[in-house]
Amino acid sequence: MSKTLTPSVTVRDPKGLKFLEVAGAAYNEACLSEAEAQRVKNQSPGLADLIANHIAEHRHEVPPILKLVASAVKVSGSKRFVVDKALLKEANVGWTGSNFNERFLDKVEENVEDATLAIYELRQSAMDVSIRKELGQEREETMLAHFFDLLKKQSKGQEGQDCHLLVNGYVNVAYIRDKNDVLCAVSASWSSGCGCWFVEALSVECPDGWDAGNRFLSRDS
Repeated sequence: MSKTLTPSVTVRDPKGLKFLEVAGAAYNEACLSEAEAQRVKNQSPGLADLIANHIAEHRHEVPPILKLVASAVKVSGSKRFVVDKALLKEANVGWTGSNFNERFLDKVEENVEDATLAIYELRQSAMDVSIRKELGQEREETMLAHFFDLLKKQSKGQEGQDCHLLVNGYVNVAYIRDKNDVLCAVSASWSSGCGCWFVEALSVECPDGWDAGNRFLSRDS
């Protein structure tokens, strides 16, 4: 049985007025003569059906682009966390990109508390702006110490129930602030050929999007 929806947005509301503005602009742009305007008016029932079909097609909520695959993932903090050669070796990071080196090598994080993270799978190709919006501003940022804690737990490319990062060629991404407090997308992918992690950092305004199947980290709520 269909249910009757209570109207929430009408033509008097800003979104309704914008819809009418679009229709009005199209009407004005047509530059109709008196006779043409009369013929268009006479076909208004067909127009009403067309508009109703357009609304029915586009009224539904856009499905989420992220799928939750793990929650309450425990990660350890640190009194003083530094990204140096010793840490990279401990986490078995065999390659770091130049952008990561410039932004994150020797970065210090102090008094980082233990936390829980959530892990999401990207369901369709998307840009950082869309992914961050869905994660939410209050949860999107991850500490570098927490990200590397996960890398260390899978330093040999382990898979299993308690291994939340992908080691199949896809990337694992966390939004982390660099030494200059600029938010970046830090990615880690496992190289089966080299047997180590590859880590890079990209601007969140990079025009290239992320492929479906990649995983994204956030603080758990």
